[in-house]
Amino acid sequence: MSQQVDIVPGRSCAGCTMCCKLLSVAELDKAPGIWCSLCDAKTGCSAYARRPTECRQFYCGYLLDPTLDERWKPSLCKLVITHEEQLGETLIHNDPARPDAWRREPFHSQILAWAATAAAEGGKVIVWQGETKIAVMPAQAGTHDTAQYLYG
Repeated sequence: MSQQVDIVPGRSCAGCTMCCKLLSVAELDKAPGIWCSLCDAKTGCSAYARRPTECRQFYCGYLLDPTLDERWKPSLCKLVITHEEQLGETLIHNDPARPDAWRREPFHSQILAWAATAAAEGGKVIVWQGETKIAVMPAQAGTHDTAQYLYG
C-alpha cells in the first residue's frame, strides 16, 4: 500500500541529487556524505525504476514544506531537511563539502527558530555533517548567545 504525499505545487527533484549524497541508504550499505554509486549528479539515479525502497519513500522538506522558499532547494543551499515526526526531530543534513552552509542566512535564522520551537515542544533540531552530529538548542536565559551547539 502506498502513502499519498502532498508535494508543494510546482516543486520537484529536477536538477537536484543532494539526498543521493547526504543521506545514508541501508539497502545499499551507503554511508552519509558520499555520493551513491547509483547516482549521476547531473542526471539522477541510474537505477531509478528499481531504486531502494528508502529512496522511493523519501521526500525532503523542500518538497513538502510550503514555508521553505526556492533558496531551500537542496541543490542550491547544500542542505537536505527532514522531519522525523515520531521522534520530534528536525534533521538538517549538511554537505560536508560546504560545512558552513547551515550557518549562512537565511538558513541559520530559520534553524534557530526551529530549535526554539522544538525545545518548547520537547523536540530537537540536529545538523548532520557526515558522521558529525550537532544538536542546535536555543540559548539559555540570561546569556547573550543566540544558540548552543553540542557536537557529538
